[in-house]
Amino acid sequence: MEQDHAFGDAVIRAELVKYLTPRDMANLCRTSKQSFDWFVPYLWHTRAFYTNLKHIPGLERYRQYVKVIKDLAINLAVESRDFWAFPNLQSVQFVQHSTGIFRNSTGFGSYNLPVAAYSHHQHAFGSSPPGGVNAARVDLRLVLLLQSAPLLQDLTITLALDNSDVFQAFIVSLQSLTQLRVLKMTCNEYVNPTHIQRVIHACRQCEELDFRFSGVDSFKGIEEQREYEQAKIDMERMEDLAVKILKLDTTLEDQEASIMVPLLQKCPLLQELHMFSIKLPETVDLLKEAFINGACPQLSSFHPGRDGALNDDPLPVLLSVMGPGRGVNAVGLAKIKITSVQFKFESALTMTEHLSLSMTEVHFQDHAMNFEVFNELVTGLPLLQSIRARINEISVQTVDINKFDQMCSRDWVCLGLKKLQLGSQLTQGIPTIKGDSWKQSLPKRCMDYMFSQFAKLEQLEKWDFIAGPVDLFILAAGGYLRQLSDLKSLRTLGLGPKTVYRMGAKEAEWVAENWTSLENVDLACDSIPIHILDISRVKADKLALDTFIHTLRSRRPNVCFKKQ
Repeated sequence: MEQDHAFGDAVIRAELVKYLTPRDMANLCRTSKQSFDWFVPYLWHTRAFYTNLKHIPGLERYRQYVKVIKDLAINLAVESRDFWAFPNLQSVQFVQHSTGIFRNSTGFGSYNLPVAAYSHHQHAFGSSPPGGVNAARVDLRLVLLLQSAPLLQDLTITLALDNSDVFQAFIVSLQSLTQLRVLKMTCNEYVNPTHIQRVIHACRQCEELDFRFSGVDSFKGIEEQREYEQAKIDMERMEDLAVKILKLDTTLEDQEASIMVPLLQKCPLLQELHMFSIKLPETVDLLKEAFINGACPQLSSFHPGRDGALNDDPLPVLLSVMGPGRGVNAVGLAKIKITSVQFKFESALTMTEHLSLSMTEVHFQDHAMNFEVFNELVTGLPLLQSIRARINEISVQTVDINKFDQMCSRDWVCLGLKKLQLGSQLTQGIPTIKGDSWKQSLPKRCMDYMFSQFAKLEQLEKWDFIAGPVDLFILAAGGYLRQLSDLKSLRTLGLGPKTVYRMGAKEAEWVAENWTSLENVDLACDSIPIHILDISRVKADKLALDTFIHTLRSRRPNVCFKKQ
């Protein structure tokens, strides 16, 4: 058959599988030996098999095709009596909810894992197979299996490194994996800090490291204290790492000074840092000193955690030493994702003072900020290209009236903004823009100011705006649509489900004429969750909205709509 076409079987096969489901390929495998030879390899390295123990022989037979193994912990360790080799294995995810304890669950711990090639849930991480399972033996067989995968690039694993045999075998395995680029490791028991240092050293060529250490060291004695001191010395003597993405999570205070801070000092190429928790105030001072002295000069993305162990917010201190001015080669922080339950005005001031020449993306995951904090960011970060935020209700209780007029007189400086995701409770309790309660309210004064600034964002491409229950995108008196004629680059407009839509044919005609780049209108946008009370008091004009959609489609057939 290869002679019948110019491209060869491999090329055609690779193209075909893009359009076939695993079920299609399985059915084709039954039609002929040639089809079987064609599609079995793709089935074994692209599909997640939710099978039972009887399929272990199939995994053994086709192991030369397997590229991903996920959650095959106990079965693979217990049932593979001989030494298995996986010459083409590239990704492994062995995740346990608790080290040494295997539970019956289809969850995958802390990680969001991709679809895998082969997956076992019968016994894996659940009740032990008949006769019981020695957790250390399982861990040992798993780390030995890694030595049979010379092409392994991505490893996610949960281990009990307090077992000396497991630890030594794991170090040997890491040293043999010369192509390993991603290591995600969880230890739910106390780990000797010198062991952690040796693991880090053994995977120094990795570009992404994700370490999650749990356990309790409340019974720490002199011996454990010496271990931490030795680990700190070993970390400081260690050569630099190649890591670009680093995620750290620990419940042990002593690991911060002995592991966390020295590790950051060994990461000259680090670009993205996820720091899930800081337990000790002294650690903040150590981190500040490390960054001032040049640690992580390429750091551009920071994801601080939501840990509330400290009385004082460490964010202002850390942000003040992450700007481009802290060193000759420092690029300065460009992206930050906030998951903390609070983001105070002091942190906003620190960002505008120290990061105004580098910050391009600010992402607030859950926190609802007051208007003063938001205003400080958009009027103090000129390079900002993307912001995701949620603003609290504005009232005399939440806003300093003496500063309100001053805030509303400041122009936004982020005129290059391309992505704006904004949830607002500013119109909380306002049933309609035609009523006197709206015309004389603080929210209206604030919206007048906000839309005067929105109108200047000529480079804006994506705009999600949830501010129900008031429909602000109308042409009638009280609406703001007419002010937005300069948004020629807008491609996607998202309006929340809590918006009371009153847009009709006139608005559709205006949009078709003025927003020439518009491609998507999402009328069910929920990317910025907000809580609006009393929305049941008013209803959207369904007829007007249907007319808006119909009219815009007739003028701009390529515009896509998403409705509730």
